[in-house]
Amino acid sequence: MTETDSSGLATGGTPAVLVALVAALAVTFVASVTVPGTVVAVAGTAALGAGTVHDGRRLRLVGAALLVGSVTYGAYGGLPIPAVLGGTIAALVAADGGERAVALDAQVPRAATARLVLRRTGTTLLVAAVAAGLGYGAYRVGSGEAPAAAAALLLVGALLSAAALR
Repeated sequence: MTETDSSGLATGGTPAVLVALVAALAVTFVASVTVPGTVVAVAGTAALGAGTVHDGRRLRLVGAALLVGSVTYGAYGGLPIPAVLGGTIAALVAADGGERAVALDAQVPRAATARLVLRRTGTTLLVAAVAAGLGYGAYRVGSGEAPAAAAALLLVGALLSAAALR
């Protein structure tokens, strides 16, 4: 059951949990091009959710990695480049939402956080969209005939570089 403040808004990390869940389900939808990709995405969603609910950082990281892996597997299964990039962005938003939910529950468990979560999600989407756009541009400038997995790996590399700087 979610807590609400006097205005009826969800409090603590609840809005971030909802963002993480919606983004993880979007990844599952994108990865559903193959049965193994779907299974990996569902496992990633479960791990991310369990890590968020039980404050397990490693479990959240495993869940995020499985979500990105399911999209990468989908790229090998024939997903078009824009779907691969969109799925990777959704995986990043899901992972960030899980992290944000745990942090907000620890710091401000009874405060209304919906605006903060929406602003953070918007920023994450903007940064990820720029990275995806650069990745897609690099793909198009290159031979244009490279497999979708090349673009997926390029974006994963960019995201890992960004995470290392964080």
